[in-house]
Amino acid sequence: MLGCSLTNLAAQIRWLPKREKILEEFPEQIPSGLDRDAFGHPVLIVTRGMDEKGRVSVFLMTSFTNRNILAKFPLPSHRRNREPYWPIDPTPKHPDTGNLLKLRDKRLMDKEYSYVNSQTSYPVCYEILEPYKSEDPEDVWAIEEESYEKLTKGRDYDRFHSSSWRREENKPVLPLPDPVKEREQEGKQASKATSNDETPDLAEEIQEKNLREFFEDIKDFLPWSDYRKIFGMVDDPDP
Repeated sequence: MLGCSLTNLAAQIRWLPKREKILEEFPEQIPSGLDRDAFGHPVLIVTRGMDEKGRVSVFLMTSFTNRNILAKFPLPSHRRNREPYWPIDPTPKHPDTGNLLKLRDKRLMDKEYSYVNSQTSYPVCYEILEPYKSEDPEDVWAIEEESYEKLTKGRDYDRFHSSSWRREENKPVLPLPDPVKEREQEGKQASKATSNDETPDLAEEIQEKNLREFFEDIKDFLPWSDYRKIFGMVDDPDP
């Protein structure tokens, strides 16, 4: 029998009750952001302890109705859909990554197919989670420490806010505004043109266009005589 420690909850498998049961027993602690299908399934705790509100963060688990992941995502183009799911023994190894999580004490999951979805973690009040095996509440099921380390590699689960759970380098890159993308493309064209002896005029044309646009933006702050010299203008447009 495994002892349950409230100071190191990571790697434990617990049961997330059905939504109706939580609403009846803990109406103020219903987890947010979860689809209805997520309830009534096991979850894997990934934080070491609880936050000040008594919450832990969890990965959802699924069996795909006791099917192999290749039955759910069969095509080669589905690799990105398959990648976040980590199989737990006795489920076969992941078809793309070869990953396989192991349970402590050489245990095996009851179902032939069980997967941990590592795509997103969710904050859940620990109090609403039930033992994985209801017939023995003191018996704690958990994955091995080595499996836990592999599963959470590159993430900081000593913190509890979802915005900090991924490292800085994994933050999504915001798309460039259209004007910036256009300038970037023109810059690439200019670079290509200067390296091609057959199209030197294109580079000069693009550079001149960019210069004119730049000085149009700042001409109100530039003495007219300097502006006129830059562009070779003879007469002022507004004498």
